[in-house]
Amino acid sequence: MPPVRSGAQFSEQSLELLGGSSHFGDAVLPRGRSRRHWLPQQLHMATLFLVQLLFAALALVMAGLGLSLRVEDFRGLARRRRDVAIALALQMIVLPALAYWLARGFQLPGPIAAGMVLLAATPGSISANLYSHLFGGNVAFNIALTGVNTLLCALTLPLLSTWAIAHFTGVVVELPMLFDRAFQTVGIVVIPVVLGMIVAAKAPVFAHRIGKKVKIVSAIVVVVFSLAAIVKEWAALSDGFLQVGGAVIAFNVLSLAVGFGVARAFKVPRPETMTIAFQVSVHNAIQAIYVALAVLDAPLMALPAAVYSITMNLAALGFGVMMSRSRRAQAATAAVA
Repeated sequence: MPPVRSGAQFSEQSLELLGGSSHFGDAVLPRGRSRRHWLPQQLHMATLFLVQLLFAALALVMAGLGLSLRVEDFRGLARRRRDVAIALALQMIVLPALAYWLARGFQLPGPIAAGMVLLAATPGSISANLYSHLFGGNVAFNIALTGVNTLLCALTLPLLSTWAIAHFTGVVVELPMLFDRAFQTVGIVVIPVVLGMIVAAKAPVFAHRIGKKVKIVSAIVVVVFSLAAIVKEWAALSDGFLQVGGAVIAFNVLSLAVGFGVARAFKVPRPETMTIAFQVSVHNAIQAIYVALAVLDAPLMALPAAVYSITMNLAALGFGVMMSRSRRAQAATAAVA
């Protein structure tokens, strides 16, 4: 039985197995510097400024979403317990299993394979709420799912990740529960939405007038930050894509297909179906990168999430546009008939 290690307290041998003190691509992690506070060049997915700006933009967008919501929108959620259960089962059981089999099928190296499971174990991203808003989902339902899923994943992510690391690398670790990150995410979602709802209740005419403008701003936020991340990290993404791109894209496509297909199979209404598809296919990649780098000092484990943080937005946008066009075509056909 290998020794159990807690957090980032790894020996050099364990770090080698996890990719923490070995080569990442062609770059050698510098000796004599704390790896916990040093992000390898290939994993600079955003500068601190860009990440802070992204969170600020998402908080602003969530406040804008709150302008379109009413308390009544949340009261009906109690009747959607089955839909919530479907979404959570897909997010927390099916997708980690999918990531495991993709890692096996693509024959990924141990640390990268464990990183795939780590990515799948993260909760839905805040951005999923934005995609629901843009492409006809149920935003209130999505916000509720994000909150519940984020808190539950604070418990399940350490368990799944610990198992994956042991299974794929032979290193046994103890990961802490991530309630601090969970409450931070919930705060970015809930507080701005509540503020937006208060504004809508006090000034409904104003809220209605700027509703369409908020939708346009939301779309711009997605496009701008996606392009900024791609441009900034083009070289790193090119190298990372060669190692894990196929598995990550397969995970993107299959997550959308599973979320949408299972919801339709259970005859979930279309708005909630779109919500489930986005919720289970747009993961909190930043949290996976945080765990891999800040908690585990394992850069190779962060690689799937680093590549996914770009491809998930492209896949979600493509899916949303495709479904919107399909819906408009069906409406046009029905009008002619």
